[in-house]
Amino acid sequence: MRMPFFIDLSNKKILIIGGGREGAKRAEKYSKTGAKVVVYSRSFDGKILELSSSGSVELVEGDVADEEKLEELIKSSDILMVTLESDEYNERIQEIAKKYRVLVNLANDAEKTELVVPIDSSIGPFRIAVTTEGKSSMVAREALHKIIDYLSREEELMRLAELMYNVKKIVRRSVSDPNERLKIYYEVFNNNDLRAALRTNDPFNVKEVLNNILRKHGLEIEEIGEHEEA
Repeated sequence: MRMPFFIDLSNKKILIIGGGREGAKRAEKYSKTGAKVVVYSRSFDGKILELSSSGSVELVEGDVADEEKLEELIKSSDILMVTLESDEYNERIQEIAKKYRVLVNLANDAEKTELVVPIDSSIGPFRIAVTTEGKSSMVAREALHKIIDYLSREEELMRLAELMYNVKKIVRRSVSDPNERLKIYYEVFNNNDLRAALRTNDPFNVKEVLNNILRKHGLEIEEIGEHEEA
């Protein structure tokens, strides 16, 4: 069963097998994450060559049928993405990856892929990733756009997310009991007066209401930064 995760890719090695258009899209996307991206192929899309020229990705020329070379590349990787048009080599690639415990994304076989690459975006404090697990990337993209559109109108939620983050920092510094922390979080989250103040974007009222809640627990917030008010 597949489950979603957000993973810090900094200093991770991503091997992309296939230097065509799909490989280029993956290379461009993941070269921006701090990961080391290596593309293995007999030939390379113009975009991949451009990324290589700028030092964003490393190119290794070779044939996927060369198992010795393929295994050498896979065993030193953290994540493997197969973007070949044909699934002819999928089974052997997966066998090698399993041997070295490397996670595999099969761009050419959504049903058998181990790792799913969702369509993702962000707005304010929210990171959103959507997938239909291979049914339709176009539908997933439309769903993502609708979620982003909805959140763009929910300024109260944006402000609440930032406020809760700052409340958590204050509470964690002073309250050691996790059950007591959770109790405070729920009090803040469910307070109707605080929600009303956030809705009208009134930072002074937000601070007053919030402190009324926190003082019951011997806590207080001194200042609310601009990013918390907006």
